[in-house]
Amino acid sequence: MKFAVVALALGFCALAFGQNGQWDRERAFSHTFKLKASGRYIVKTTPMPQGTTEIVFRMTVLEDNQQISGNLVSLLKGIPDPTAISQGSAAAVFLASKIAGDDKNRFAVFISEESARTYADGGALTGACYVQNVPVNKEVRLLSSNAVCTKSAVLYFVFESANRLMAQNVVLEVVPWIDANQARGWNNANKQSVLDLC
Repeated sequence: MKFAVVALALGFCALAFGQNGQWDRERAFSHTFKLKASGRYIVKTTPMPQGTTEIVFRMTVLEDNQQISGNLVSLLKGIPDPTAISQGSAAAVFLASKIAGDDKNRFAVFISEESARTYADGGALTGACYVQNVPVNKEVRLLSSNAVCTKSAVLYFVFESANRLMAQNVVLEVVPWIDANQARGWNNANKQSVLDLC
């Protein structure tokens, strides 16, 4: 009897205090490219897995002889959940890459390929779910569960060089946070349908 009570208590604690998700290291996306002077470049991510509720991305502009000291996946091992990023741990991720180059760029994130291509071709900046208008040489950002960006399986990043003379080397890394319940297909709509049956 005592064993059953202890086992039940341990199981309850595991459910109550255990993590309800994880950073998906296996399906993290990384892309390195050369951005032409005053040019624009589209990066299409791989599809995010089912259950993705948050996305963290890091963009770094590097000089020719620079490298990133640690990739984003390895840095996220020390951050247990997305709330830690929004509470200041992003600074550690931000500073963990080597000094970025002097070149800077602007970028925007889209969920529609058509909107991304319109912007890349010199059109209007419409339909973006995230915009970085101030030129930067590195950026770390968490796209939370209430952001429009997390509602799409594929994201389109469009980068615009702020350097009018020289090309830039840019590294983009994207890592999804997988909610354990939603990864199994358990969402509010399914929950409501079960409650309706009851």
